[in-house]
Amino acid sequence: MGFGFRPLATIERATCILVGAAALSACSSAPPPSYDLSAFPPPAERVGAIRGALLIAEPDASDTLDSDRIVIRTAPDQLSYLAKAQWSDRLPRLVQTRLTRTFEQAKLARSVVSSGMVYDYQLTTEIRRFEVDVTTHEARVEIAARIVSGRNGRVHAVRTFSGQAPAPRTADGVAAQALDAALQDVLGRILRWTATTI
Repeated sequence: MGFGFRPLATIERATCILVGAAALSACSSAPPPSYDLSAFPPPAERVGAIRGALLIAEPDASDTLDSDRIVIRTAPDQLSYLAKAQWSDRLPRLVQTRLTRTFEQAKLARSVVSSGMVYDYQLTTEIRRFEVDVTTHEARVEIAARIVSGRNGRVHAVRTFSGQAPAPRTADGVAAQALDAALQDVLGRILRWTATTI
């Protein structure tokens, strides 16, 4: 049988084949590798100070982006999911966690409060693009941000942030790494904008 075993009886051989098939089936059903995202690294200079308490809400996202799947653009009007790879959590939750971590690393953690607590401002975001375009070999992230008053709900400021990073291929985690690099650029600019706006 090619495994270095002595010849088996017919019934033993059938059992061996079934066991081997079950093992192959178990291997093929193993979950795909998952990838995480990073926060913007601690800035060398002080980015400003936040006056009051800030709540960072979970980002809004379309149904396509609100999942743990990695989005690939295969044509100007066509999206797909990357096979055999996924995020470690739903994308909006991951972005919220990394955005909060970005503020913590900038020594603004005392200004950030959790859901359910009283806040002066709320940072709301919408993930508009989070994809690797295989036609241009580029990762693209676009997040729209709003600073909303916690007292009256009035929009204090609005801005859209875009980031890009080279993505020469999609295999071996390269797509996730490229999207992570593009996101870090966006997170850093959201941090500075927020800290100098409120």
